[in-house]
Amino acid sequence: MNVYVSVDMEGITGIVHRDMLGSDQREYDRGRRLMTADANAAVEGLVQAGADYILVCDGHGPMRNLIFEDIHPKAHLLTGSGNAKDHCQIEAADSRKFDAAVLVGYHAMAKTPRAIAPHTIAGGAVAELRINGRPHGETGLNAAVLGSLGIPVIMVTGDTTTMVEAEEFLGSQIEMVAVKEAVGTSAAICRPPSATLPEITAAAKRALENLDKAQVYQLPTFRLELDFFTVPQCDRASRIAGVERLGPVNVLITGASPWDQYQTLWAALRAGMAEPASWLA
Repeated sequence: MNVYVSVDMEGITGIVHRDMLGSDQREYDRGRRLMTADANAAVEGLVQAGADYILVCDGHGPMRNLIFEDIHPKAHLLTGSGNAKDHCQIEAADSRKFDAAVLVGYHAMAKTPRAIAPHTIAGGAVAELRINGRPHGETGLNAAVLGSLGIPVIMVTGDTTTMVEAEEFLGSQIEMVAVKEAVGTSAAICRPPSATLPEITAAAKRALENLDKAQVYQLPTFRLELDFFTVPQCDRASRIAGVERLGPVNVLITGASPWDQYQTLWAALRAGMAEPASWLA
């Protein structure tokens, strides 16, 4: 069995503040260690359930967060700049036939209250992302695109609010591990790694053992719309092929398939966030 593991950072055990999320922040090394531990716990459960090949994709910020020297020996790590990835948090999910996917350390979508660092992909650019008119965060979006490849998401970890979101999109049959309960966007009641890591391992093991019960999040249509925060962001994004401008800050992402649309979405976001050189501004 082949399993794809996408790892974000905001929903990791013990992480509550931006001080732990960025390479220029004072507690980033702590955040990296905690992120690596949660990822390894999930991989261990998948190994125990008989996974043959596990690809772990670092899906947060610089996408070079997971500590390579400490990664589980049975995992393959996809690490490197998000600018070099065409498919952001689910890069290389099409590189082979994956039987299942696991989302570790995920967070709630933009505008969600009582959640750690709620946002959708790029917090400084995305006001709202919708598929078929329904707001989606990274959990729903990634599950839908993976679903278009025939890959079911079988497990999600994050804070309690994110678990509610995951169940709304993916159903109660998926395994979920709530590692903390947010009391605000940068504070939470956290459970220690000694409690969460064994739970993540056990949940990953159960999820893969019950793969026959997994459901693919596959949508009959895939109309992908995006609202930016600013007009200049939308101006820059609208120059990308496959992006149709609908309004001052609203675009439609087109493409032959959800996988293609995801690539265009990520290209549009990179363009939208890129500040022009001073002589062009």
